Amino acid sequence: MMRSWWQWLCGFLFGAVVVAAFGIQKSGVWDLSEPAAIVNKTVITKGELLERLLADFGEETLKQLITLRLLEQEAEKEGITVTEAEIQQRFEELRARREDLSKQLGRGRLSDLTLRDEAKRLILLERLISKRVEVSEKELRDFYNRHFIRYNRPERVQIREIIVSTPQEAQQIYQQLARTPPTKLASEFERLSKERSIIPGAMGEFTYAELPEEMRLPLQRAQPNEILPPIAVKISGQLTYRIVWVLDKKPGERNPFEKIRDRVRQDYLVERLVILAPELVEQLWKKAEIKYTVSFEDGTGK
Repeated sequence: MMRSWWQWLCGFLFGAVVVAAFGIQKSGVWDLSEPAAIVNKTVITKGELLERLLADFGEETLKQLITLRLLEQEAEKEGITVTEAEIQQRFEELRARREDLSKQLGRGRLSDLTLRDEAKRLILLERLISKRVEVSEKELRDFYNRHFIRYNRPERVQIREIIVSTPQEAQQIYQQLARTPPTKLASEFERLSKERSIIPGAMGEFTYAELPEEMRLPLQRAQPNEILPPIAVKISGQLTYRIVWVLDKKPGERNPFEKIRDRVRQDYLVERLVILAPELVEQLWKKAEIKYTVSFEDGTGK
């Protein structure tokens, strides 16, 4: 879903890239006779640059500008407004994806001006569609259930372990670690793991369900920075013994549907936006009175 959404956004942004090339000039209005570049003392004027940009991108850019204007007019008609704080928040989201968007567009780096402008347009588009879509409680609950992991995260535990083949060796290592000063524990655990483990032990962050069943209850009861007594774990029919160091725990997040209903509705609408946005734009074009005063048939925009 997110891939389709960003692909649609890239298309929506396309025309604005060229507009930004014209708009961000310190002098305000271009003198088309001035040089845009000088190549071995030969001048390429701003007029030549502008003519080429219009020939290559003028028609598509104009269509995008018309689309943006139609969205603004429709939003104004329906009393939809957007605050600067909302625009800023969406702008930051787009800016965080600037590199991905620029690559997908293939048009070079997107300016802050372009991204800020599109932040406002996207918010307006979302709100226009939101007013047109009736969402049933069943649809929202079904969406929540389909994306359950998005809204609910299980507790995670960060561990390291040493795996040996006998309970006697496991107990010896456990006692040795218990006598180790806290400042030397990490290096001692690392040394013993390399020297004594029969296979590489787990290292990293896991949910309890991702670990062997025999380890789950002891780990759930453990405290952060605790080294557990040896745990017997069967691997492919072979009994092994694990000394587990619980480095840290990250609490889970449980969000019942009723608690986050508004958030679920917003996510549902964003998903629907991918489908409904082009339909809305098409409807606005059909009912609008649009008169072109330039032609791009010969590639010049004259």
